[in-house]
Amino acid sequence: MAVPDIRTTEPDHYADWRNDSLIGSWRHFSDDELTGKDVLDFGCGGGHLSFLFASKGLARSITGVDIDVEALERAKSTLNSKPQYAGRIRFIEGSVDGLPLDDASIDLITAFDCLEHVMEPAAILKDWERVLRPGGRVLLEWFPFKGPWGPHMEALIPLPWAHVVFGEKAMFHSAAEIYDDPDFVPRHWDIDKDGQKKPNKWRQWESFVEQAYVNELDIETFGDLVSQAGLKIDRLDKSGLGGGGLKKALGDTLMAIPVLGEYATSFAVIALQKP
Repeated sequence: MAVPDIRTTEPDHYADWRNDSLIGSWRHFSDDELTGKDVLDFGCGGGHLSFLFASKGLARSITGVDIDVEALERAKSTLNSKPQYAGRIRFIEGSVDGLPLDDASIDLITAFDCLEHVMEPAAILKDWERVLRPGGRVLLEWFPFKGPWGPHMEALIPLPWAHVVFGEKAMFHSAAEIYDDPDFVPRHWDIDKDGQKKPNKWRQWESFVEQAYVNELDIETFGDLVSQAGLKIDRLDKSGLGGGGLKKALGDTLMAIPVLGEYATSFAVIALQKP
């Protein structure tokens, strides 16, 4: 295996990378989406996207929601160091039972790189519809499960479509063996506060359902759930295997093929709207 990128082994570098990644994700959309809006940053983590929005000075308010208490504490700590954003951003703890927000209180929801980790997507979509005002929108960057890196296990299994070729049980068994290999370099999320590698969590799972980290949602099912929630798809742009050249051309060709196309979809940029 290749030496891991420093962004996965050093928390400070990861934070910088995450910030740059979210800036790149937002380039798929327009700043006009923010103007005068009450914005919900769903799955806000450490607040990087919320602070990016606040720096533009366009949104009326920004609410970051996450169920990760430690990430929220980091976001609140950062907010305390940025008094210029006081009163414009708030961070609140979410719940798997629903968003702690009033009905029809939000104009815009953003959810980047987190929909695949929502284990009850039907319920979340319905809750998004509940808190949105009429005409409100949801902007998503999503990595569908059938794509080359759908399982989010590339730190241990750096092979595209491993879940398709080998199956989930083989993936979890292999991940457990690799994690214990003395040559494996643990990522920062696998290091405890004392700097030691955490116990091998991969031995407790044999399926994605047991792991409860990715939801195995595909594009067709997503479309059905959106309709059932009372929302409509205003935009769905799929990106394939590469950013340019022959690789992109091959990806675009494969994505146009029914059924097979979703396996060639690395990520999707989506806008939903509440009528």
